[in-house]
Amino acid sequence: MPVLSLRIDFEDGGRIGPGKVALLEKIAETGSISSGARAMRMSYKRAWDLVDETSRLLGTPVVATRAGGAQGGGAQLTLAGRQVLAR
Repeated sequence: MPVLSLRIDFEDGGRIGPGKVALLEKIAETGSISSGARAMRMSYKRAWDLVDETSRLLGTPVVATRAGGAQGGGAQLTLAGRQVLAR
């Protein structure tokens, strides 16, 4: 069955499409970039690059991270990240 997917193309050649949106959804679900990456079967580096590119395209961070340690690290979507998913 055919599926419709949308992609936003920016003037500088960047784009936000279903893959980046799915990654943000996984990060929101898992609270972690690395867990979100694993859920999508991609490397942490690839996931971080996609998050970084999305933030650069929008001009604001889409994910806020906290360093690991005794409390453990993690990530959560910023307001901009949540707005990407809502739209």
